[in-house]
Amino acid sequence: MVLLAIGAAMVAPSMASFYRGRLLSSEAKRVLALVHYGQSRAIAEGVPVLLWINAKDSTYGLRVPTTEAASDQHATSFSADPTIKLDTPATDTPAVSEQDDEKLGLTDGLPVIRFTPDGFYDESSVRKIILRQGEGNENALEVVQTANRLGYEIRPATAN
Repeated sequence: MVLLAIGAAMVAPSMASFYRGRLLSSEAKRVLALVHYGQSRAIAEGVPVLLWINAKDSTYGLRVPTTEAASDQHATSFSADPTIKLDTPATDTPAVSEQDDEKLGLTDGLPVIRFTPDGFYDESSVRKIILRQGEGNENALEVVQTANRLGYEIRPATAN
């Protein structure tokens, strides 16, 4: 019994970090799945769709840009685990979409990924969403635009 207790004491710290890493990975996969769903919804419904990110509350969601939030029957929102913080670094490009409607339906000026009805991303879209667990980049993942700018992917966070 003592040997089992000693073995458990030695394995517990590494198991805790394993579960923390799984939590971060699953949250990044949920954000990426929402990106794919937003793109599919924009194409299927033929309307622009916004994936909004509220870094202050670590919440994010998807909705059609309308003047009334209640009019989008399929709007979704998620809260990240309390140990995970979301961040969207500012870009050099000002957030102005082709239709000049980037604030339509959003009251707080939240950063968004804007899916156009043809399934592409508007130039005003967020290019990077960082999911951080703890301090620094050792426990961080990014959901970033792919090199060909046709989608988003998950990768380890960079120093920026």
